[in-house]
Amino acid sequence: MMKKIKSIREGSKSPSNHYWCLTCKKLFILDEPRCPFMTEMCLNTPVPVELFPPETSDSLEKFGLFYPKVYQRIINKLAEDDLISIGRDFGRIYLDFLNEWNFKLLKKQPLQTVKGFVVLLTGCETAQRVNEKSITFLVMDVEKIWDKEKVRKLLLGGIEILKGELNLGHTVELDFVDVFGDKEIGKYFCSKCGMFFEFGLKKDMTSCPFMPQKCMFNPVNIDKIEYSDELLLKQLKIMPDIYMRFIKVIKGKKDIKEALNEVLSDWHISQGLEKFYKVFKEGGNI
Repeated sequence: MMKKIKSIREGSKSPSNHYWCLTCKKLFILDEPRCPFMTEMCLNTPVPVELFPPETSDSLEKFGLFYPKVYQRIINKLAEDDLISIGRDFGRIYLDFLNEWNFKLLKKQPLQTVKGFVVLLTGCETAQRVNEKSITFLVMDVEKIWDKEKVRKLLLGGIEILKGELNLGHTVELDFVDVFGDKEIGKYFCSKCGMFFEFGLKKDMTSCPFMPQKCMFNPVNIDKIEYSDELLLKQLKIMPDIYMRFIKVIKGKKDIKEALNEVLSDWHISQGLEKFYKVFKEGGNI
């Protein structure tokens, strides 16, 4: 298969280094159109957003649902005052992000656009109850990651901006549903592709959330496996920087180092923390 991969025509380069994968739906910031996780095995080449834009909201939702909730937990620790106003800033950042990544949602798919924001910010599964007058988003197990009232205000501020941009006349409401109870969310590492995941109930092993029908490898609970902190750092560097943009607008983020250390300790990372802090200090992807 390696010989075949090397013989296939290479992909096109993105002028902005922004790519997405048509198969697994991941979003990447890369220097070249090569899968950064399964470089020697993947038959796909990442697609430049300038050549073909992402065609669904799947990339947004998978990004929010399956990646480690490092950034969400840091935002939860740092955001304290004027949360509705901060949420409005988040809504504007989200709209800029969609345009930068060439998503064609917005006015054509207002419900998907709002749902994408809810999932991306919270990192949680979301159900919808829709009628002629109102839309209710039911966010599941949000207290595993967030202070519930804090994230409610952030979401409401952002949704206010989105409703105006999308000309959405429905009343948008939020509610929260506890599905997992006191059970833990699973944190996993795949030794084959080097990716970290956080989703679902904690188990010893799980299926790849991006390619469950095709991937031959199983991510393993981080309590059961050893890994290098460089791999998590790599994943944070090449993922889209929308969460870093969120963090930039939070006042009083001087405590980010303490928050980062606390969150990373949940991923068994206690050494080399300065490398992670550098990503935040320099404002995102480097």
